[in-house]
Amino acid sequence: MILFTQVFAFYFLNPYADWHDLLRFRFLALVFCTVLVAAAGYIINDYIDVKIDMANKPSNVLVGVRISRRKTIFAHWFLTFLAAFFSLIINLKVFLLVIICSFLLWMYSEYFKKSYLAGNIMVAMLTSFTLLILFLYDENLYWPGIVSYSIFAFFTTLEREIIKDTEDIRGDAKFNSHTLPIRLGVRKTKDILLYLHLFNATLIFAFAFYIQPYFKNHVATYLVFLIYILLTVLLPMAAMAWFIKTADVKQDFSKLSRFAKIVMLLGIMSMVFWKI
Repeated sequence: MILFTQVFAFYFLNPYADWHDLLRFRFLALVFCTVLVAAAGYIINDYIDVKIDMANKPSNVLVGVRISRRKTIFAHWFLTFLAAFFSLIINLKVFLLVIICSFLLWMYSEYFKKSYLAGNIMVAMLTSFTLLILFLYDENLYWPGIVSYSIFAFFTTLEREIIKDTEDIRGDAKFNSHTLPIRLGVRKTKDILLYLHLFNATLIFAFAFYIQPYFKNHVATYLVFLIYILLTVLLPMAAMAWFIKTADVKQDFSKLSRFAKIVMLLGIMSMVFWKI
């Protein structure tokens, strides 16, 4: 998803980019270091939360089962240093952002994952950085587009993180977690999630009309873009709102989590209409 998002954003939100630019070493280094940071973050999260994962999803646990804890922590640090190395090739700003994101991912796994909403917000912010880091690489990118899709990624990820916490409520409760569903209960969490989802949908609807001046000389393209947003993003989000309202058991929230991923993917794909 990170690779897909960065390639789409760099190519379609940059009026000067062509496909040759996607193969330049500096851009490949940018994508590579971003993916490595995310991978290192997943690894340290699995390393620290192995007991919780055994309670929530025992069939998916690798640390201590297929891979030793020593090899796991080595892999985390190796990927982190490799990401830092590739970011230095790009520029100092990207290097600093990579270091900050790596540190925040460790802080999330160690301290904030079990917290009340702070961990969810942190992950959502880190997801939005996947797009914002592109502007540190190339300032020719269309800034309103980068910001708009970063906000979309933030709120969609925030929704998904809350859904995942609700899905894992039983296992998390055994290990003194203080996530939103544990503190407020599933019913109140669903209400908050529904309001957040409707707010996100409202922002997307407003964004679709806000960028109309960008297409002032390409009315037909804008109409196709608008229809795409309505049918493939907002319509699935309307269905998702109903699923949030009716979700009850763990399997329901698992489906919602996958649905949120699909909505994010479809939203990112709308970038293709910006290359005009």
